[in-house]
Amino acid sequence: MKFTAIFMGPALTGLLAGCGKPEPRATTYFAAHLDEARKVIADCNNGSGRGDECANADAAVQEADARERFKRFRGK
Repeated sequence: MKFTAIFMGPALTGLLAGCGKPEPRATTYFAAHLDEARKVIADCNNGSGRGDECANADAAVQEADARERFKRFRGK
């Protein structure tokens, strides 16, 4: 019993330490998935946002929109 407790304690601690928050998806991810970025922005505006993902999604959408405006400006 004591032997099991000695080895199970650190094992459970290590397992639970890996259950932290996942890294927010990067701007490059959202640039490749603009529909998902727009959904994240809508969620952020509703108050159910996901932290840094709001800023990353917003930056990707703004950049894509700016690129589209520039193409229309140049007539292409």
